[in-house]
Amino acid sequence: GSPRRWPGLLACLLAGMGASMALPPFGVVPMIALLSWPVLVIAGASGLRAAGLAAGVTGFGWFLASLWWISLSLVTGDTNYWPLLPVPLIGIPLLLALFWVPAAVIAHRIGRTPAGRAGWLLLGLAAAEWARGHMATGFPWNAPGYLFSAHLTLLQPASVFGLYGLTLLALAAGFAPAFWILGQRRLAICLVAVLPVLALVGGLRLATMPSPSPDVPKLVRLVQPAVPQHEKWDRGLRPGHLQRLQQLSRGQVPVPQLVIWPETAFAGLLDREPELLKAAAWESLPFDGWLITGVPRFDGQRRLFNSAALMRADGQIEALYDKRRLVPFGEFVPFRPFVPFADAVVGPIDFSRGSGDRLFTLPHYGKLQLLICYETLFPGVAAGPGPRPDILVNLTNDAWFGDTPGPWQHLAQARMRAVEEGLPMLRVANTGISAAFGPKGRMLASIGLGQTGFADIEVPAPLPPTIYARWREGLFLGLLLMLMLVNIGLDRSRPMVHQGEISAD
Repeated sequence: GSPRRWPGLLACLLAGMGASMALPPFGVVPMIALLSWPVLVIAGASGLRAAGLAAGVTGFGWFLASLWWISLSLVTGDTNYWPLLPVPLIGIPLLLALFWVPAAVIAHRIGRTPAGRAGWLLLGLAAAEWARGHMATGFPWNAPGYLFSAHLTLLQPASVFGLYGLTLLALAAGFAPAFWILGQRRLAICLVAVLPVLALVGGLRLATMPSPSPDVPKLVRLVQPAVPQHEKWDRGLRPGHLQRLQQLSRGQVPVPQLVIWPETAFAGLLDREPELLKAAAWESLPFDGWLITGVPRFDGQRRLFNSAALMRADGQIEALYDKRRLVPFGEFVPFRPFVPFADAVVGPIDFSRGSGDRLFTLPHYGKLQLLICYETLFPGVAAGPGPRPDILVNLTNDAWFGDTPGPWQHLAQARMRAVEEGLPMLRVANTGISAAFGPKGRMLASIGLGQTGFADIEVPAPLPPTIYARWREGLFLGLLLMLMLVNIGLDRSRPMVHQGEISAD
């Protein structure tokens, strides 16, 4: 490439990295405007290759800065795969950045003016982020729309637009300076107003009176044992870990009727050691209590599942939920025969995808939707064909990622699911961050990262189905259609001021 190109691409890389600071846990929302530099480069690029390269480098910077912590899973716990560290550190951001490349190439190809190219790029990136959340297994982690989860007032529009609609609006606000420079100043002013207007609407929504609480409080105890990952599967330490769970469950009287432990809280197999888990439940619950715990299990066909069990105090298992969305290269290995290190990293057996009943039903508490770890990433968690749940429950183990942005980002995703659906969310993590959110995203209680403890929650009533719960991605598609019409107009209009093209070459 020409010497002139590399400083521009380096600026695109730094812009992508800096713009990702708008995401949790940093939440510096104005940083999203740094994306305007790559927009100008792509809008003025001399060819499709230059436009695609600029978008890919920007996306690589975004995902590298916000997802670097995933690579720590290779060197956490009993593993010591330092030589493989560059694979996820570089490979995951590179793979995700490829979704941004076609958006820029198509925008440059069909846009007739620099401003038109910027508009088509906005539409294309929003569509690319939707595709990233759906293709293969989907991986919508750190979509630009998650910047709204950093502030409670900005988060409220999730009840209308959902993650992908918010992603389009977040990108639109970030593109505003580019449209100003390209001469579309009225449009730029409208886009700048997106965030403050949504914050105002969110503030008004928060000011409305909450739904009345049920006559009899729904009390729940969340238990966070904080077992380090390198100790979790040590059979010699398991009695102590179970004792810790029991002590925390009984930590203060009266013990609520429902106690929740995190993902794989029982570091054994349900089908092989049921008596050990039953004894732990009996020591942890009141006589009429219920326990929800994560526990792996084999079924009768020797398939391995990452499961959640609903148990009575006497140890009787009333219901099982098997995780439906599995983590690629974490719980299963795509194309395993062609991955030589698969057994060393994941183990010799892949987890199987669950297909059983979706909801746990408890007297007094209602219907509970279980989400195990990764499943809370995806919008539409209550969109199944059955009845609407009353409570969302997320069991997870974020111990793999230590004190990094990962657990904070995961927490923000759970919070957004609560607001999207208008349902309370109970999140229980092994090492944190455990928390409970009301149906408008207000934090009701939390247990800090790495802390051992419990929290008692009075679960609020669910709200009526939100606009997003009724329409799902319908409004997102509507926004895309509106933007398409705007882009057609941009390609036909002249800018208010003359602007020369900015070349990536």
